[in-house]
Amino acid sequence: MALALQLLAAGCFYFGARRPALFLVAIVFVIIGGLADAFDGIVARVQQKDSRYGDFLDHFADRVADLSLAAGWLLGNGVRIELTIAALMMIMLSGYVGTQIEATWKEREYETIGRGEFVLALIVFPIISYIVGANGWRDQRALTFTTGEWLAIVMAAFALLGIIQRLRAARRMDRA
Repeated sequence: MALALQLLAAGCFYFGARRPALFLVAIVFVIIGGLADAFDGIVARVQQKDSRYGDFLDHFADRVADLSLAAGWLLGNGVRIELTIAALMMIMLSGYVGTQIEATWKEREYETIGRGEFVLALIVFPIISYIVGANGWRDQRALTFTTGEWLAIVMAAFALLGIIQRLRAARRMDRA
């Protein structure tokens, strides 16, 4: 259910350029989907139905959701394909490194920039997208980049910072 809600949000993001209000609708789906994602593990543990396969599927669904949400938002803002690809690569690699830390050292790592900050960006950035789109500023440029492209650069930069932090954390874990 969480993944379905996130995919619905991604679709709203994608069509947000045509109807800026969809950026706001998407935020509702992101929040509800995020809550559903958080509660599924809790419910499984309480009902003693948790499993390694369930955890594996949860990580897989998170990666699908993250990339779909980011792609929908980036494309819905008309971000150039080169920036879209770079941002998606950074987001994918950040998620991968976090999951790989858990797979390798059998512990979750929450001290770096990660999925929480990414989801927060997918709440704040669409509000900016709505304001920009509703006021007809979507194609305004500063130093050749639109507002959506600047936000994509920020998103990619934070994902890159998360990757660097996680690589350093993995190095510390290996030395411990």
